[in-house]
Amino acid sequence: MGLLNLLDLTVIVGYLAGITWIGSRFYRKNADMQEYLLGGQGMRWLPVALSILAADTSAISYLGVPAWSFQQNMRLNQNVFTYLLAIPIVIFLFLPVYSRGNLFTAYQYLEKRFDLRVRLLTSGFFLVIRGAHVAVVIYAPALMMAELMGVPLKLSIIVMGVLTAFYTTLGGIKGVIWTDAIQVATVLIGFTTVAVAVLSQIPGGFAEVWQTGLAHHKFDLVDFSLDLNRVDNSWAILCGGTILAVQAMSTDQAVLQKYFTTKSARETSKALLFYGAVIVPLMTLLSILGVILFVFYASRPELRATLQNPDAVVPHFAAKVLPHGLAGLVVASIFAGSMSTVSASLNSLATSTVVDIYKRMIRTDRSDRHYTQASRWATCLWGVLATVGAFYAGHLGALINAFAQIQSLMGGIILGVFLLGILNKRASSSGVIVASVLGFAAVLYVFVFTSISLFWYCVIGCLTTLLVGWLWSLIKPSESPARAVTAGT
Repeated sequence: MGLLNLLDLTVIVGYLAGITWIGSRFYRKNADMQEYLLGGQGMRWLPVALSILAADTSAISYLGVPAWSFQQNMRLNQNVFTYLLAIPIVIFLFLPVYSRGNLFTAYQYLEKRFDLRVRLLTSGFFLVIRGAHVAVVIYAPALMMAELMGVPLKLSIIVMGVLTAFYTTLGGIKGVIWTDAIQVATVLIGFTTVAVAVLSQIPGGFAEVWQTGLAHHKFDLVDFSLDLNRVDNSWAILCGGTILAVQAMSTDQAVLQKYFTTKSARETSKALLFYGAVIVPLMTLLSILGVILFVFYASRPELRATLQNPDAVVPHFAAKVLPHGLAGLVVASIFAGSMSTVSASLNSLATSTVVDIYKRMIRTDRSDRHYTQASRWATCLWGVLATVGAFYAGHLGALINAFAQIQSLMGGIILGVFLLGILNKRASSSGVIVASVLGFAAVLYVFVFTSISLFWYCVIGCLTTLLVGWLWSLIKPSESPARAVTAGT
């Protein structure tokens, strides 16, 4: 038997059942595609902002960020500043383009700007990235349950995947957004509980944390050396992290779908600004929490010896130190962080699968209701695929870097394609495809044959795609001028 007891299990199961019931309450049998996938485009900025936060953070963040500073230091926290650089770029460069089209996916824009091949290429990249992300996000809390309660890992993975896929399939994007808002609040409550509890257990409070942390270099924030191989190098994080942040907020359907549900670009801008105002202090506090936990465990070596996996330091503290019931609440909050990301991801994967592939290539003349049902089935299918993928997610290393590694391999290439479409009117579809292939080849080369930091992958992919596409446009420009987005087909 694990560290948690029946009361904790009751809290966890009660939360999972409750959030599943709330999400499924948004089920509408006769909902059309506009309602099911875009929420009727009537959402306000605050729930959308919370949903964006939920889509971009998960148990990978809530477990991985404290675990990293617990084991290493706070250098990875430099990544929060990339959001401050990325958000203005997204608002002023990308939102005006998306607001001109009645879009279901961002990849529709690329077909109108280039052609179908470019749309399918980028949509395919997104499906691979986001599908792999969902697998990692499902794996994280399942690993925690396996270690803390002795629940078989595969059973935890299956329960997590099935429940989230169930309410996402029924509730559509409205169910996703409103449950996301609830789950963000749950996460904040859970981690506030941990922070207050662990500080109260340290004699001297934060002053002791500060002195001990400085002595062990836990508060190290920057490393401006030219070591390209270190994942926490400042140059790698600021350059690569900014590209990853722009890519996630401007070309990732899981985030963009929230934009498309708002009443206007102004509402979307408000949501992004609020998101930026929250994500920076949130990630910083999570990073500091890892240092606090380090100080706590350093003074209790007998407790530290029972921590088998440092990635589970937060739930381990909750299970070992907090009263039963509160420990269950913290574990439930970690599930909340993952379920919100999984639901948003499944909904966006289904949208891209149906709109970009099924409706566009396979069944082009069916009724709106048919495509809504197809979206429900696609959500189920992706739930199954992601759940199976979660069985193998443990091979990707530290949780905090697991998704960044996947995103870096393809994210820079996707961003490069969009930038060519927006910034270069002479860019052609053939040039973009050649640039994407060469960009991916360059990334694969450095991934296989070098040991440079994963943050440089997206820099190399984006710059190679941009450079090759731009040179191609000078040699062989597009035969037709760039077209504006006018309709979402």
